Amino acid sequence: IPAYLAAVDEGRFEDALNIIVERNALPFITGTICPHPCGRACERAFYEPEGAQIRASKLKAAREAMTAVLPKLRTQAIANDGERNVAVIGGGPAGLATAFFLTRAGVPVTIFEARDSLGGVVRHVIPEFRIASDDISHDAELCLAFGAKVQLNARVKSIDELKAQGFTDVVVATGAWMPGSAGLGEGAELDVLEFLEAAKKGEKLELGEDVVVIGAGNTAMDAARVAKRLAGVKNVRLVYRRTKKQMPADEEELDLALADGVEFCELLAPKALNGAVLTCDVMELGEPDASGRRSPVATGETVELPATTVICAVGEGIDASLYDAAGVEHDRRGRLAATSTGVEGVWAAGDCRRGPATVVEAIADAAEVARAIAGVDFNKYADCNEQAGREGTCYERKGSLCRDKRNCTKTRCLGCGSVCEVCCDVCPNRANVAIKVPGLAKHQVVHVDGMCNECGNCAVFCPYQEGRPYKDKLTLFWSEEDMENSENEGFLAVDEDHFKVRVAGTVRTVSVDAVNTGLPEAVRLTIRAVRDNYSYLLKK
Repeated sequence: IPAYLAAVDEGRFEDALNIIVERNALPFITGTICPHPCGRACERAFYEPEGAQIRASKLKAAREAMTAVLPKLRTQAIANDGERNVAVIGGGPAGLATAFFLTRAGVPVTIFEARDSLGGVVRHVIPEFRIASDDISHDAELCLAFGAKVQLNARVKSIDELKAQGFTDVVVATGAWMPGSAGLGEGAELDVLEFLEAAKKGEKLELGEDVVVIGAGNTAMDAARVAKRLAGVKNVRLVYRRTKKQMPADEEELDLALADGVEFCELLAPKALNGAVLTCDVMELGEPDASGRRSPVATGETVELPATTVICAVGEGIDASLYDAAGVEHDRRGRLAATSTGVEGVWAAGDCRRGPATVVEAIADAAEVARAIAGVDFNKYADCNEQAGREGTCYERKGSLCRDKRNCTKTRCLGCGSVCEVCCDVCPNRANVAIKVPGLAKHQVVHVDGMCNECGNCAVFCPYQEGRPYKDKLTLFWSEEDMENSENEGFLAVDEDHFKVRVAGTVRTVSVDAVNTGLPEAVRLTIRAVRDNYSYLLKK
């Protein structure tokens, strides 16, 4: 991310898009509708409301450089040698991304799509005001650039049918299209996907004046905003049994719905629909359930809402018939624990594996499937950083505030791809210390156990997923007792030349001046640097 942010800021859009598509097969779609969890984790989010504009920068790179990048795309390797031939069932985000990664690696892929166009839920359901059809088409074009074949209007009845045609591997990427239910009875609820698809096709819909959307996910927000735009509709209400804080939708999507005039009714659970009146139980939050969210509990009170139409958006289901016929085990909702199904040559990716999820999660599944089938390496840019060699500049900027917005860069990125020492900055006890290690390119962070009270501050501010510096960083111990009471990898001074070191569960006493210590070289060099240049950290 820092690499393409820097490229976009410098106007090198082609470079930026080349970096993006190494791992992201759908830059237009994710540049438009991704809930951008990376942005919430970015250090900039702690400094300013708009953060580093990661999603917007991705879309800008895609729009500016697509025509330049597309003709230059070439397969990166011939990993196949005629041994693998892959069928992908479904041409939505997961199926397209799977085809992209596999064909780029030289593996032939044929997509079987039941409808007359590619794009899945994004194409057929998500409203045009949220994402333009042309942007979806650009991503489909990108995913087919390496030669994937497509069969439209081709509904696959069984995986065995494809195996009989000579496909060695079948990737199920059929999405989650089965209607959910709020329990109001057959005919009382309008399925949200059916509604959104009909609206996108331009079909005439007569919903009456009062529309109630049950649910609080992003699809529910889409439904409410679409309903608000339809002729004859005066009031649209979102009914949710928990509160705004617990809703699954991205906060941005709720804000947009509220701006459109949608009313959010929290702590209400639908009970019965009689004519044009929806009776709801009034709820309160009880103890947390298995997911960690507080469970809604009925208070015994009810309220009535006018409802000429009720749209159910409580989570779509998975059609597990393909799995069942192939002997694939799944949970009661049709979900799989992994992309590998346990059946030879059968894989799953996207919503048909996870249940309703995000496009970026579908891409992650596709990459995992491609890696398993073809040994694809997605790490070409894993350590790529356009700010490499600029550590000095980053240190100069560290802690400085931008007083004039006109002179700030578009992203105002702190350069955490080059220098990330947030855990040192936020520790109230200075238990995390960045040191310069001769022989290593970047500073290393050493955690001083005796200074830490495990407040968790460094974990809160760490921009890396699930990062816990007070647990994960190489730890300096001051006593044998402290080392025994901790599971951290770390070291304890025995004498001037020898250290007791624990790495990967193994404890050994070594001289860090020796070359063949059995330790990772970065660990040996870091301990030696502490001894030679930061001895004040060693408690005497």
